[in-house]
Parts: sequence; C-alpha cells; structure tokens
Amino acid sequence: MKKIYALGFGVLAAFSLSAQVTVTFKVDVTDYLAGGETLNANGIRIGGNFANYGATAGGNAMVDWSPSDANSAMTDEGNNIWSIAVEYPASSIGDTQQFKFVNGDWGTNEGTATSLIATDGCGIDDGSGNINRTMEIPAEGITLEYCWEACTKCDGSDALTGLSELSNIADFSVMPNPATSNTIFTFTTKSSEKVSLKLYSLLGAEVATVVNGNLAAGTYNQEIALDNLSNGVYMYVRRAGDSITQGNIVKQ
Repeated sequence: MKKIYALGFGVLAAFSLSAQVTVTFKVDVTDYLAGGETLNANGIRIGGNFANYGATAGGNAMVDWSPSDANSAMTDEGNNIWSIAVEYPASSIGDTQQFKFVNGDWGTNEGTATSLIATDGCGIDDGSGNINRTMEIPAEGITLEYCWEACTKCDGSDALTGLSELSNIADFSVMPNPATSNTIFTFTTKSSEKVSLKLYSLLGAEVATVVNGNLAAGTYNQEIALDNLSNGVYMYVRRAGDSITQGNIVKQ
C-alpha cells in the first residue's frame, strides 16, 4: 500500500483562491437540417440566463436570453456541430442554468411545447409553453454535446463529458467522514494517471488544491490534514486524467 502525504496543504488552505469553471456547449444540427430546416446566415447561437450567473465567452460578458448578441454566437466546428465555451465564476457553482440553442434568432429555436427536451427530462417548462434546457453549474470544466431538440448526442450516447463516473479509479473512499483533524482518500488507479484533489466551500470558493502528479497503477492512501479549515461542509473534486468524481466531506 502506497501513501501520499499532502505536504503544504495547510499553507494552501489558508488562502481563499478564486476559481473559474468552463463549460463547453455543443449542438449537432445534422438531424435538424436533414428534416428540411435551413441554417440561418448568422449560424447557431445560444440563449439563456447567462448574465444572471456572471457568465462570459471569450472574456466578454454574456447577455440574458439574447442569442443575437455577439457573445452568444457559436462556432462552426464542421460536420454540423457548433460550440461555445462559457466561463462561470466560482460563486455560480451549484446554481441551475437555463439555456437553449437557437438557429439565428428567436422563432427558429429549440424548446417548443412538443420538445423532447421536456419529455426526456433535461428541460423544464417556463410556464408559457417554452421548454428550456437546464444545467447545474459544475465545480470542474465539462463538455455538453446535444443533438438538436434532444437530451443526448445524435447517436443516443450521453451528452456529458467530464463530471462522470470514474473510468480509471476504482475502490474510491473517504474516511473518516465526518472528520476532525484529517481524513484519508483511498483509491486504486488502473493505469498511470495524473491525480489531483481540490476542495471547495459551499459558496464555491476553492480553499485548497493538492496535485500529486503522475501515479503508477496501484492502490493509494492520501491523508489530508483539515486543521486549518473551519468546521462545515466542503465539496471535494477528484480528477484522474479526464475522469472526475465529486462529493462532500464534513469538517467537525
């Protein structure tokens, strides 16, 4: 059994570090265009309550429900896939974003009364017959790729890349939890990976980052000192390569 001690954690925990989360939204309009629709000259856009969460695109502030705004324009990646990278401040982590994809401007958008977004469970009705997609703003960057008017990719696979079940870490546990002065993260890596751990307050502030570097395949105990943290609930985010898991730990 290998042990990794998070040296310097107390120093890092003493500082409240700002964090920014990037969510990349993608939409595949292949089926939409195949159904007889025409791509607007202004391309595919995104509309949502982005300004409400301090969202930016390319460093520029986004506007609520304004797909015609320049900062709501998506990029043509080819093969009928359009994308936009949206940055959120740490203070928005955990909030629920509403959005939808738009062909040019309102009137040619997703989210009609019969939209699969609602029936498939990834959207809500705003009370006026408009169906909006929803997303809980994550603590780590993710990519969401949807088929137009659907909750999955066009091949039926999961839309999410990012905060998903760990694919290369097994037997993951956190004990004790609740904890007083320290806790131990235990996990097994199936292959060599760069493994890191971040802790966030419930307000979304990153309070500590421990980076262990590349770990060979094997089982590890990672002991973390919590003495310098105030009592309360914290969210941990464990990354191994591109795989991420998250949960809560209570400091007593």
